Amino acid sequence: MFGFYNRVLSVDVTLRTFDRLPISDDVLGKTLGGKGLATNLLLNHNPPGVDPLHPDNRLIFATGPATGTGIWGSCRHGVFTKSPQTGFFSESYSGGTAAEYISRIGYDAFMINGAADEPIWIEICEEGALFHSASHLWGLETYEAEDQIRAWFKENRSEADNCGVVCIGPAGENRVSFAVIENDYWRSAGRTGVGAVMGSKKIKAIAFWGNRRKELSDPESLKRFMKDLAKGAKEDAGVKAYKSMGTPMMVDILNQAGTLPTRYWHKGQADHKEKINAPALHERLEVIPHACLKCFIACGRMSTVKDGRHKGLRIED
Repeated sequence: MFGFYNRVLSVDVTLRTFDRLPISDDVLGKTLGGKGLATNLLLNHNPPGVDPLHPDNRLIFATGPATGTGIWGSCRHGVFTKSPQTGFFSESYSGGTAAEYISRIGYDAFMINGAADEPIWIEICEEGALFHSASHLWGLETYEAEDQIRAWFKENRSEADNCGVVCIGPAGENRVSFAVIENDYWRSAGRTGVGAVMGSKKIKAIAFWGNRRKELSDPESLKRFMKDLAKGAKEDAGVKAYKSMGTPMMVDILNQAGTLPTRYWHKGQADHKEKINAPALHERLEVIPHACLKCFIACGRMSTVKDGRHKGLRIED
């Protein structure tokens, strides 16, 4: 089926083995990859009533048919599991560059079960999965862990021009229920505690690389679509707003609508919105718009603190 590889990589970290599972056109036609495919895999492979931090709870990374193409905004991957926060279905998404490398390994998703007896990081490529000790990485913050894995790739994988890396920090290692999975320093699969599930499996990081490309039905039509989309976006009011103010502009909009997730959705408005909205961010920090790969919106805010004890700290909001 165009846009897919028709297979899933299933990884068992307890046994340190992997298997390639075929996925039929019928399943892909009904689920359309991404969230749909991952939900199908969870329903078919997760034991009923499994504890979110039990080794048998699957952790699934999935992309959609547009991932790896030139379509604007296609640089996102999803992480799916059973949430340690809610005990229910868990989905979390992240941008950056990781999805591009996931799409090159030749699988529509990879599914992880089991738990290692010591910290590991997993290398995933077209041939399958390789398991490496992460004892020297355990306890590190995500920036340093990502840097060390990228340095290892540069030294040991000359055939890989680059790689994608997702990793957890000490919160995930200690199974904090709201821990995230990070990539590209500032991109986060930040909802539902997926980092805690990864930490419960003793996985510090996952790196992926490959050279596969999806077969497209009509490449020329796709190119025309991308060109028209980019052209229309130049004068789009929403795109201009995101470029100038970023996602923090949603604080005022959601607060006015009564849907701002204050106190984890216990309230719909925040009395202190003027301290956390877009104008407050731009007043207190030097801000440069920053985009994910293949995205013209640039809603990210590469920010440097102007004053105070954190003066000079650079981070993306």
